[in-house]
Amino acid sequence: MDGTKALYYGAIAVAILVGVSVLVSVVSAVLSLAWAVVSGVVTLAVLAGIVYVAYRAGSWLLGSDDATSNPDSFDESWSTSSTSSGDASESRRDRLRRQYVEGQIGEEEFERRIASELETEALDDIDRELERDR
Repeated sequence: MDGTKALYYGAIAVAILVGVSVLVSVVSAVLSLAWAVVSGVVTLAVLAGIVYVAYRAGSWLLGSDDATSNPDSFDESWSTSSTSSGDASESRRDRLRRQYVEGQIGEEEFERRIASELETEALDDIDRELERDR
């Protein structure tokens, strides 16, 4: 083998080495960028979760829950699922009285909700009686 062939094969080997090195560098850079994006998104999601939990805890501790500011959104669905115990329905009545006194709901709305609460409570009592009879 003469010197020119050895030089030729050496140049090809160096070119392949440089090509593979560039390819590995590009793939590494793309993966690093992807990892940075994923890491940033996860960090923002965790931070948003922490802020949300802190907001809800603060609202709960200060008594300014979103459910009291918009009574139609939460209270109605809550009352049908939790009036099975006397304490829950009494708490619901107290909440309705407070909303009426604070002017959040009008007299007609208050009367309608109290009537609905009493009907739901009566139905629950009937259901409990039927269950006991069985």
